[in-house]
Amino acid sequence: MTNTLFISQLLLLCGVLFSSFTLQAADLVSDTVPVEVAPVNFKEYAKPLRVSGLLENKSEQTLAFKVSGLVAKVYVDEGQFVKKGQRLAVLNLEEIDAQVAKAKSVLANAERNLERFQSLQGQNALSMDQLQSAQTRMDVAQSDLTVAKFNRRHAEIKAPASGRILKRSIEPNELLASGQPAFVFASKKRGWVLRTGVTDKDIVRLGMTDAAELKFDAYPNQIFKAQVSELAGRADAATQTFEIELRLEPLEGKNRRNLLAGFVGHGRVYPSNKESLALLPLTSVLRTKADQAEVFVLDADDKAHLRTVNIAFIEGGIMAVRDGVQENERIVVQGAPYLSEGSGVSVHIAANR
Repeated sequence: MTNTLFISQLLLLCGVLFSSFTLQAADLVSDTVPVEVAPVNFKEYAKPLRVSGLLENKSEQTLAFKVSGLVAKVYVDEGQFVKKGQRLAVLNLEEIDAQVAKAKSVLANAERNLERFQSLQGQNALSMDQLQSAQTRMDVAQSDLTVAKFNRRHAEIKAPASGRILKRSIEPNELLASGQPAFVFASKKRGWVLRTGVTDKDIVRLGMTDAAELKFDAYPNQIFKAQVSELAGRADAATQTFEIELRLEPLEGKNRRNLLAGFVGHGRVYPSNKESLALLPLTSVLRTKADQAEVFVLDADDKAHLRTVNIAFIEGGIMAVRDGVQENERIVVQGAPYLSEGSGVSVHIAANR
């Protein structure tokens, strides 16, 4: 009885082992390949444009004296902030005031002569030509006084707006020629800009007021918001690139930073000109050639079919596709190298990427 029970159990165990072996063998000869798939989803997208450049003041002005002369006083230093109308420097006014006084005396004499000639003209004591000449001399003297007063007003330099003195080029007692640069001034109101060059393929993707995010080496942990404020109408002859200008948005409160011209900036511009693209992981690519790539697409029967797609761009681990696939088609994102045309697969849904 004991032997009979032992034999029965042994036969049952053999049957189980044989069934397991048969299932494993079936799996080994199966032509299905386990893969991960993800659905195709098109959306409006534009590749961010990477840029770098130097920070500059939007407006920089060279300030100078209208007339030549000796510098009497300089009231500001390089790097100093000034208010609108604040006096920056003044010339020695002795010679200029003398010119004004001279012009006033000449005008007064011309006016007296004209009055006398007008009184005599009624008595037929002088000709009309003499009266007109007196009138002309008075007009010329009036113009000379206007010029002298104008030069007097511009014998000092005042800040045209609130801003900062970027450079000072004069010292007291220095003899200056008319128009010789005295200061380089930057208006605070016009703000800061970053200028950089982009290629012809990138300039056509940009529009005015497109958003940008910038970082500066001086403040590596802070993002500065900016907008496209200028787009060049022609390429630079030397670099064959198109210059764009990004204007920084003003910072307020605790985010306010001391910015200086010449800071090195890096960042991204987000073009407003978008196109319908499908973003696929690079792991889905079997082969690439020029602007095309091969991927596997599954049909309703879980069979893999090779498909050629057109690439818009590749960035990081993402490939942006213009066409070649349809919305909601299933793309093999893991396991593509083990497939061939018509291969059967066992499907696993890929996690969100």
